[in-house]
Amino acid sequence: MAFIAMMRTGQKSYHNWACSLTIVAGITISKQAIFKKMNELWLKLVKMLLQKVMSKQSMKNVKLPLFSHFNHVWLQDSTSINLPAVMVAKFKGNISRGKQKAVAKINVIMDVLTGACPVMDLMALSVNEQGLSESILSIAKKGDLVIRDLGYFVLPAFKKMIEADIELISRLKYNVNLYDVKSGEKLEFAQLIKGKKFIDIKAKCGAKEQVEMRLVAIKIPPEQAAERRRKAKKDRDKRLNHSEEYYALLDYVIFITTVDKEIWNYKQVAEAYGVRWNIEILFKSWKSGFKIEDMIPEDKEHAIRVESYIYMMLLYIAWFQLIVFIPLRAGIKKKSDKVLSIIKTVNYVMAHFNDWLFEAISIKDLRRLDYLCCYDNRRRSNAVADLDMFYKQLS
Repeated sequence: MAFIAMMRTGQKSYHNWACSLTIVAGITISKQAIFKKMNELWLKLVKMLLQKVMSKQSMKNVKLPLFSHFNHVWLQDSTSINLPAVMVAKFKGNISRGKQKAVAKINVIMDVLTGACPVMDLMALSVNEQGLSESILSIAKKGDLVIRDLGYFVLPAFKKMIEADIELISRLKYNVNLYDVKSGEKLEFAQLIKGKKFIDIKAKCGAKEQVEMRLVAIKIPPEQAAERRRKAKKDRDKRLNHSEEYYALLDYVIFITTVDKEIWNYKQVAEAYGVRWNIEILFKSWKSGFKIEDMIPEDKEHAIRVESYIYMMLLYIAWFQLIVFIPLRAGIKKKSDKVLSIIKTVNYVMAHFNDWLFEAISIKDLRRLDYLCCYDNRRRSNAVADLDMFYKQLS
């Protein structure tokens, strides 16, 4: 509690932590006493506490109609945070101006239906998403759904999910070979889709893997397609040398999924994939709401201190997600049918921190959250607005 109370003031020194702990504990604590705790055993303890909090998934599933056929709906993604130079040996990042940077990657697996995060791992930036693709198999079980980002597109991992009776949906990676399920002949996808508003067929993916899945392609609004082509032409990686076929496919959003047509039509496939924004919003709340990077100390000697601060911040965020935000979201949804914004809620809680940390949540707080922290109907000039436009076209 003392760490969190210190953190919300924007302070991060042992002195500030000791002052905060003295108030909370009611006895005098020195900064030297805290410093002595910063060792491998302390770090191990904090990691164990983080795992304990993340494993508490007592909240009943919020069954959204679109996902009523699945026990859990798993999203996996990662975000990066910049670290002090002392962490470079453990968390190697990019090289800027000839200098090696320290950057950590936070790998997260989240359940859309509950908001719970059973996995929140800290690792080096050099660990790529494809290498993490199969880690979802330790979480997802038969009857679950996995929604994949392109970074985690690995056909052998998809094959293992299918063998385990785990449903999946992913964007299709460009240049993946597609084959007719009956004849086995290679599909000329650009020609197959040309001039059509959508297609919804079965296909085998991968020359080697031959993973049979449902292929869904939907034409996007012209303004979105034009923006995609503009970005592709400005791509800094000149080695890509995009082909005419690549530019033609930018007119479509293309998915592969194992979910049957009897469960989802082609429009619902696109709608289901759109919930990936849940995890993007979670990452944004970490950086803009909790300001996790601002709390990392500039310690030039003690890597354990820096790492423990990160895990303690993640511990607090996991606590906030499971103990505060998820019950509040369910309560407000039931009360007024509104959707609580995690970013607005974080900002509100941090501004009224002591009331939330030491006292029970009051009816007055719930009313304020309902009024101040729910999503409104205004248009947003970002990728979320593009999704809104796309779904409006489908309806």
